[in-house]
This record gives sequence, structure tokens and C-alpha cells, in this order.
Amino acid sequence: MRAAVLLLLACIASSACARSLFAPTPTEALNAQRNQQQQAAAAAANNRAPVPRRLPPPCYVPSSYAPYQTCAVSTDAATCGRGFNAWPSYEQCCAKQRGAIGAFPTGCTNFSANLTCWTSNEYYPRQTCKQTDDFSVCSRSWGRFASEQACCAAGGAFQDGCSKPEPCYVATSWFPSRLCGLTEDQAVCLRGWGAYPTEDECCVPGEAHSEGCGAVLEADDAADA
Repeated sequence: MRAAVLLLLACIASSACARSLFAPTPTEALNAQRNQQQQAAAAAANNRAPVPRRLPPPCYVPSSYAPYQTCAVSTDAATCGRGFNAWPSYEQCCAKQRGAIGAFPTGCTNFSANLTCWTSNEYYPRQTCKQTDDFSVCSRSWGRFASEQACCAAGGAFQDGCSKPEPCYVATSWFPSRLCGLTEDQAVCLRGWGAYPTEDECCVPGEAHSEGCGAVLEADDAADA
């Protein structure tokens, strides 16, 4: 009896491990959805019949709302015959919503599309946007924008919009004088080193210049004396 119990437990553990090992990756799952959509769209491309109020099975119904919008076939008579949220073809279920056609305002997610969009990048200390081609970001219905201007506008990615570009002070001369000057180059101002909000901070010894701002020749003359 004990041997039979141990054998049963080993079988259950083996099945769980097998399911874990052979579970699809996120990329494989996305590709499977893409292939399913392409096959269903191709099969239903010529089906443009008007939508009756009640349908016999099979029919097409929404299968996912977030993060992707998809339709799938249903063979349930109650679902197809309920008189709403069911369509005779994949094409009509996935069409952009208009009247009785379409399950989603923007239609089903197009898994074959190559998308680029703008989305939030940094929140602190500055609010900035970045461009991305991340399919999961660009296909969602929120938090993505067609342009940097739209992303950075007040009420876009941030309530008050993106941070305004601010100039900074950097070392501009080492000889014959150690100087700091103003720049509006945001790549320099945001690089994280060697950039200062004021000239005084830039000129402090040990910051932009090891000995601070000043005339190199005068310092050499004083040392010679």
C-alpha cells in the first residue's frame, strides 16, 4: 500500500514538473496569439454577412480585454444566442467598433504590427518621455502617445507635463585660465557628472577644476616667487 502511495506522489510530481518545463514562454504565447489571429482573419476575410441579433453556434466573442484585445470562437449555444456581444465572423468581432459591429473601440490587437510610441521614462528628479518599440506598451490603450510632444504635454504622461530643459555650468577652459561656462546641451546637463546648476558651484575647488576657477599663469607666477 505504501509503495502505491509513493508511486502516485511521484507521478503527480513528475506531471507538475513536466508542465513547468514545457510551459510556453511569453514570446511563444505572443507568437501563438499572432498565428491564431492571422489564421482566423484569413479564414473569415470574405465573410461580411450582416449581424443577426441571435446566432447559432459557432460564433465569435471577446476572449481578452487587457493587455490585448482578442476574439475567439465559441460553440456555446447560450453565448451565441444571447443577442449581444457575439458575431458570426472573426472579422466582424475584431472590426473597429461602429454600431453593432466590433467588440472593441479600436478593434482587436494587431499582433503583426511593428509599433513605435512614446511613453514615460523618468519620474524623479525630472519627468521625461522616451520612444519605444515595446509591443506590450505600444498596443495598450493607456500610457502611450504618438509623439514626444503629446507625451510631454500637460496631462499626457505627467500631470504637469515633462520637465523643462534647464541650462547648466560646465568646465569650458583649462588654460590659460580655468573657467566654467553656461551650456543648454541637455545631454551634458543630464549626464550625471561635471554639470552644475550655478557658476559658483562649478568653480568650487575639487569640482569642475581641482584648484577651482582662476588664471593658471597667475598661480604659476606666485609659485615661482
